[in-house]
Amino acid sequence: MTVEEARLNTLISVKLNVVNVKISRQIGQAVQKLENLRLPEWRILALLASAGALSQADIRVQIGMDKGQISRTVKNMLANNLVASENGSTKSRNVRLCLTDSGRAVHQRVDVLMEQRNAQLLTDMSADEKQLFCDGLDRIEKAVDKWTM
Repeated sequence: MTVEEARLNTLISVKLNVVNVKISRQIGQAVQKLENLRLPEWRILALLASAGALSQADIRVQIGMDKGQISRTVKNMLANNLVASENGSTKSRNVRLCLTDSGRAVHQRVDVLMEQRNAQLLTDMSADEKQLFCDGLDRIEKAVDKWTM
């Protein structure tokens, strides 16, 4: 490994991205195999299960997907009866979306797998290390939110 490669590997943004890409690829393959979902669909299901009804704009803020990707993903999820709009209309991005019974069932099945995966990722950490890790990620997220150029 060159000095430049070693330096690159110590940059937190690079390291976090590498880990994110690996985890996202594994999770994407798992949810595809288990429920024939794409990763963006899983992320929206998980968010709606956790937060309740949200608009597409709310989803974008919460999980950072671009408008076009959210629109395409939600359209597919509506067609597959995973989500529904609270008032029955799908004409606006401000319409609040919620899980259908089918969407809740899919979420519950996949969530079991995600809990197992999460436990496996953290298995080599003590309880104190897990807490420090989560606290560190929270601090990094806050620093990211504060940063301006």
